[in-house]
Amino acid sequence: MGFFSFLKRKSAPPATTPSAPPAAATAAAPVAAAHPVAVILVRSEIVDQRLRLCGYRFGAPSDSSRHALPEALFFDALAATGLAEFAQRRVALVPISADAVLFQRHLPVAAPHTIFVLERGHTTLDPAQLAARMSALRASGAQVALHGVTLAPADAPLLAVCEVAVLNLNEHTVAEFQNLTRQLRAAHPALKLLIGGIDSWDEQRMCAAFGGDYFMGHFLVTNDKVDPDAKIDQSRVTSIELLNLLRMDAELSDMIEVAKRDPGMTLQVLQWANAPINGQSSKVTSLHQAFMVLGRNQLYRGLTVSMFRLGGGGNRDRDEVLLEVALTRARFLELASAGSLSQVQRDELFLVGLLSLFDVLMGVSLATILDKMHLSDEIREVLLKSEGPYAPYLMLALLLERNKVERAMDVATGLGLSADSLGEIGATAFQWAQDALHHTVDG
Repeated sequence: MGFFSFLKRKSAPPATTPSAPPAAATAAAPVAAAHPVAVILVRSEIVDQRLRLCGYRFGAPSDSSRHALPEALFFDALAATGLAEFAQRRVALVPISADAVLFQRHLPVAAPHTIFVLERGHTTLDPAQLAARMSALRASGAQVALHGVTLAPADAPLLAVCEVAVLNLNEHTVAEFQNLTRQLRAAHPALKLLIGGIDSWDEQRMCAAFGGDYFMGHFLVTNDKVDPDAKIDQSRVTSIELLNLLRMDAELSDMIEVAKRDPGMTLQVLQWANAPINGQSSKVTSLHQAFMVLGRNQLYRGLTVSMFRLGGGGNRDRDEVLLEVALTRARFLELASAGSLSQVQRDELFLVGLLSLFDVLMGVSLATILDKMHLSDEIREVLLKSEGPYAPYLMLALLLERNKVERAMDVATGLGLSADSLGEIGATAFQWAQDALHHTVDG
């Protein structure tokens, strides 16, 4: 009898899939399950100077008029996903028009860490009128940002009433950008600089040197420097092996043998089993007992997170960002395939989402990483060649992450998915990842 078969006989709540453990709602995440979303919202990660993920920019699709979203509906969707609760603890950067301020559309999503972004060039209001709208946003308990700022004297009153200046690296030459950031720093020392459009780690380091406080762009999920001689951390490989064994309903004895090879993993599993949440009256001292205490879902969740948190070297804060992105991507893939693939295939797609960022995490090519693991041909095909039955699902996730909604909808149509379903899947996957990170197995 396999490990999974044994666990199903334990008296417990109905089992969920290994990649979807039960997760309690948290104020740190939009509650998509309670408020279905009928539109697609796109998100971009925001990191600080230490590369900690401090929040997200929330927006509507912008690459096609076919998917243009009226601003009133955009704010309704943000409110429905519980953005005000999310912004109690994390940054939520939200674009807003001056008219929306006048009609008070912002009030349902205003919170201490909501930062409303006004476009300097998208309004005919004079500086005094625009400053009044910005003051109204601040009066709602939120923060205010301005995009398209200049060094003109007329903009000085606007910069005096906002907390953040949003700059885009692609809108300036390097020399212009350096001059702009330097003069903004000198004239408004309390002003935070949020820089977007950053596509590489070299650009991020340059923007940090120019005085940036927050950073957005695709650099987060791109390789910095791949070391062909780098060694793969054994604990991470062990985590993948154990995940595979769980998925294949392996014998408990086989799983224990794999865990025993890695002292760090053995210690980690014992710490999980002895966590106060498990309510053990006596200390768990053996792997056999630990696996029984944890159960399949809790073990799978812990192993998933451990792949990004175990091992030495690297940047721990950056790894946490990658973990959050990977969990969201993995859950999205699993949910998007619910109506067309088997549960085994959906479990594999979840693993694809996690592994798709492993080269970035470890600075090693995916081919080198996958050579150390026992994975199905379908997983290898999609990760190494972007081919096979899983390829359209991964492409869909990547296009949505990059706000390429027009192309994403073409892929989604081929998979039998509508825009409404994509909106719900995206919001649910995002919430699930947030909840999973706040309810991981503690050591």
